[in-house]
Amino acid sequence: MQCVRLEAHSQIFHALTALRFLIQQDIDMNTFSRRTVIAVLAAIGSATFFATALADEGMWMPQQLPALEDRLEDLGLELDPETLTDLTAHPMGAVISLGGCTASFVSPKGLVVTNHHCAYGSIQYNSTEENNLLENGFLAEDFSAELPAAPGSRIYVTESLEDVTASINAAIPENATGAERYDAIEAAEKALIAECESTPGYHCNVYAYHGGLYYYLIKQLEIRDVRLVYAPSHHIGKFGGDIDNWMWPRHTGDFSFYRAYVGPDGKPAAYSEDNVPFEPKHWLTVSTQGLDRGDYVMVVGYPGNTDRYRLAAEVKNAFEWVYPTRRKTYLEWLGVIEKATADNEAAAIKYASLVAGLNNVIKNYQGKMEGYAEVGTLARKQARDVALAEWIHADAEREQQYGDALQELEALVARDIANQERDLRYGLATNSSLLEAAGTLYRLSIEKQKPDAEREPGYQQRDLPQLRADLEQIERRFAPAVDKAVWKNFILDYAKLPAAQRVESFDKYFGIGTPEFDEAALTEQLDRM
Repeated sequence: MQCVRLEAHSQIFHALTALRFLIQQDIDMNTFSRRTVIAVLAAIGSATFFATALADEGMWMPQQLPALEDRLEDLGLELDPETLTDLTAHPMGAVISLGGCTASFVSPKGLVVTNHHCAYGSIQYNSTEENNLLENGFLAEDFSAELPAAPGSRIYVTESLEDVTASINAAIPENATGAERYDAIEAAEKALIAECESTPGYHCNVYAYHGGLYYYLIKQLEIRDVRLVYAPSHHIGKFGGDIDNWMWPRHTGDFSFYRAYVGPDGKPAAYSEDNVPFEPKHWLTVSTQGLDRGDYVMVVGYPGNTDRYRLAAEVKNAFEWVYPTRRKTYLEWLGVIEKATADNEAAAIKYASLVAGLNNVIKNYQGKMEGYAEVGTLARKQARDVALAEWIHADAEREQQYGDALQELEALVARDIANQERDLRYGLATNSSLLEAAGTLYRLSIEKQKPDAEREPGYQQRDLPQLRADLEQIERRFAPAVDKAVWKNFILDYAKLPAAQRVESFDKYFGIGTPEFDEAALTEQLDRM
């Protein structure tokens, strides 16, 4: 074990050298020291986990921070919280989105730092048996050596955030049914997005917060030429493996570098050798002091969502059914992939990103289940539900407005839970890369017959470049034998469901429920497909 750690230390030294080299291309290194670079690695490697270490509350929208000023100052924040509400000014303007991960500009020449696992898809996409970047790592020694990221890779730079709650609510008819309300909100969002994207080069979305209590229109510069600059070898990027993942302290060098490119006119453009590095208005500088015990740390970024407002029944179901069931199922999935890619390095490379993602989720579920048992999560949640009910019934006006709300929510949760086994098994039984591609193309052929504003979101003209990019990636992330093995495994799982829980048309196609259906018959059908 000591030898492994010594090797890792050697690899980290090379990573530090590479990081210094990259920044030196873009910025005068006179103000940087080796300690500074180590501080960067420490921040990247541990940022996700600081909240657990400090055990303090926290996922907040930027505009909420001024109201928390006293609390934040007590914790050690020295900035004026008001400066963190402007997403277009420093430092928030340097924090960007990859459309699923957070990243940051760290130089005036568009150099972007993000997590290794966030760039993993692009590293995998550029890997071959002859040049396995996942295994060996990658360093572009000059701008010309930088590699195009995976098709569809984007860098989103936020330029404005507008509260459009009033516009959305005004579009909802009085006494609307659930379906009418849904359609009205969707139409209003499409109209706002279309107007926002009338200027080329921008990507806009309307996001609902707190279950639709607020709606915000976010306008972002959409940089389409993204290139891979540096990726650590697996000795660094995956050091500690999944044993270390989601743990504190964590020892991995979970970082990689991209660079954003634009056309010679400074506007977003598709990949071209004539493109030039993007020059951001803001970028983060590296502290020369590093971090000391007790220092205040705030992580900013683009998280997906929070489940803090779930009812106790939902929490109980998540920890006692969803997480353990999915963990077991995903382990089964990994086993099928491992068997199907054995002695086939090309196929293993194609599925490396999926395998990493599954391992990440499995470890996440395991940690959540262990924490749930240790800290009394359910009891605390049940007490909060009781307190909320008491608060509602303590006031006549609240009683009239919300008196039945909790019971109605609980009924919806119970109905959802009743179908969860079916939803999981059927979802996995139709989870084939090839089937998904065919379904996307078929659905697109239908949606394209409609006026653009009437198409389903995801199939409008604005979505076509991303759809095309997703399809282009299949060649590097699909092996028929592996896809077939996984598909067969999950169709056989699905076939064990009671007939009332299955989908009639799917059963008919594969002959599920007939005397002729067995593994051999299913294999023949998948071979034909």
